Amino acid sequence: MSEANEISVASKLSDATAANSVYAATDPCAIGGLSVAVGQMDVIAGNPQANLATMRAMVAQAKEAGADLIVFPEMCVGGYFLADKWTDESFVDYLESLNDQVRAMSDSIGIIFGNVVRSYRGTAPKGTDGRRARYNAALFAQDGQWVPRQHDDAVAGVYLKSLLPNYRMFDDDRYFVSSLEDAQYHTELAFEDAYCSPFLFMVRGTTYRIGLEICEDLWSGDYAFDVTGHYQRQGCDLVVNISASPWTLGKDNGRAKRVAEHVAALGSIPPLLYVNNVGMQNNGKNVLSFDGGSALYGSDGRILHQCPDTFTESCEVVNWVEGASSTSAASCYENDSEKILDALVHTLRRFDQQIFPFKPKWIIGLSGGIDSSITACLLRLALSDPSRIIGYNLATRYNSDITKANAYNLAQALGITLKNGSIEAVVGATEDVLRTYGYADEQISGLAQENIQARLRGHMLSTFAGVEGGVIMNNGNKIEVALGYATLYGDAIGAISPLGDLTKVQLFDLARAINRRLGTEAVPENLIPEETDEGFSWETMPSAELKDAQVDPMKWFYHDWLIRKLQDYPGYGIEKIMRQYLKDKLASTPVAKWIPFYGLDDPEAFINDLEWVLRQLRISVFKRIQMPPIITISRGSFGFDFRENQAIYEQTPEYCELKEAILQRG
Repeated sequence: MSEANEISVASKLSDATAANSVYAATDPCAIGGLSVAVGQMDVIAGNPQANLATMRAMVAQAKEAGADLIVFPEMCVGGYFLADKWTDESFVDYLESLNDQVRAMSDSIGIIFGNVVRSYRGTAPKGTDGRRARYNAALFAQDGQWVPRQHDDAVAGVYLKSLLPNYRMFDDDRYFVSSLEDAQYHTELAFEDAYCSPFLFMVRGTTYRIGLEICEDLWSGDYAFDVTGHYQRQGCDLVVNISASPWTLGKDNGRAKRVAEHVAALGSIPPLLYVNNVGMQNNGKNVLSFDGGSALYGSDGRILHQCPDTFTESCEVVNWVEGASSTSAASCYENDSEKILDALVHTLRRFDQQIFPFKPKWIIGLSGGIDSSITACLLRLALSDPSRIIGYNLATRYNSDITKANAYNLAQALGITLKNGSIEAVVGATEDVLRTYGYADEQISGLAQENIQARLRGHMLSTFAGVEGGVIMNNGNKIEVALGYATLYGDAIGAISPLGDLTKVQLFDLARAINRRLGTEAVPENLIPEETDEGFSWETMPSAELKDAQVDPMKWFYHDWLIRKLQDYPGYGIEKIMRQYLKDKLASTPVAKWIPFYGLDDPEAFINDLEWVLRQLRISVFKRIQMPPIITISRGSFGFDFRENQAIYEQTPEYCELKEAILQRG
């Protein structure tokens, strides 16, 4: 942890103490007087020494503030998303060895933290990969000792994650053995006593019975074992859930819904403290944002206190005092666009710091369109040094004066370097070379000629990056990625794709949020459409500018909705959309006005467009597989979230029947 961060942590703790921040459960609290520090730390995957330094600083500040206990997130020592580094036996053993270093920090305070353990009950079962088992664990130390458990059969100081997520970007079964699986090696033990026994935490002569959970354990609705319900039946005074929960749109509401479901099923729950990390981690294809948002839930499921969900590190003390009035808290954001903006900026900043600590130049193709304008603004907000950002306007004879002016004005507003030039000479030289190979002019016109320009833009950006010692920013949005409207090795290149999980419509709102944040018209207003009751008006339509009067072929607003439905809800299915269309139920959806706007109330036009979208999705998989890693924002991000293979799948009989029924309406 840097000195500046240490000061920030200290000031937050001091501010909390000075303001006498007191939060109470809705009922008389059985844990009255217990003071807990929430260590919402920035976890750097693969860098345990940096993480230990952060923990050490936060522990010191928590002690100074008089906290009885400090809680850190899941896998806070080495990081959670380590991919197959988890199979590196030496590295995993190294991570486990650090547990004793954290235990040594616990003199005069309790510490709950997450890390891997391998030595458990003296047995060495194997994981599904055939290697010695690894456990995702929550560890609990106090006064240099591991905290005892209520039942003698339970191992002191260690709780093993019971429910392992294996969906979206999660692959826990690939790397870890759950407590449920480990129990199969110890059939002589009662599972709930041996694996889910509360910890006995003694403070000033009072023993608090604390149940530990890890992330997915709270989301038990789809599993056979309910960890939270077990702790409620055990009469725990407090449940602590440590998490490494990536933020995506709707995650906050989803978590609150899970807590409410527990309350509805059980009548009430013990006070529940959820502790999440901040920062950036990745799985190779998805770059994940962590917003923090650690929270205290009362016995009725209400949020009594919430730490910042602004992707920023914090260390706050939460005190329970009997009789104090409860205080509700919510997200720091008024709308999705503001939170998306912070997610992208903080994630880009951490990606740059962690992946490129040598501070290379960032190379960006600055066309004057909305996508490149937004990525330039994100980079400028993320980086403290504007000289590290170089924009290149790679003009051909098809580029308009409006977009050239947009690029110039944007660079001026951001204070970044813009290099103007033309790639016409390279395009002409490429066409000349094709002629030497026997290709006639008509063969190198049309789409082939467009792709020459797009690919040469990628070539020139790569060349500039080589000259500058830089890395390239990808500008593609989710709709372009989905429909293959990107040239492989041209505009599909880059080190990271910050917009690859955002639709064009989301970018319109993001552009407005950026301009508000910067207090100036950085993203040109002529690129942002005005939505009306009938449709929208647009001063400058999106265009690849690869031929005269070219505009993008997408049906904006409608295709944005359609792609989000298919990617965010893969079980939703194209057939459901067709059934809704056939029964006129799309009129009750957000896409209602765009159906007639684009003439899709004509059944034949609807089917033709639908099949075009499905065809583009199908034939573009190979491009998406080779795309840069995408910052994940939605619940259906391309990469290792929404997973694809290259195959041609036949349509279902239901699809064929619905298609025929729709066409017959015409």
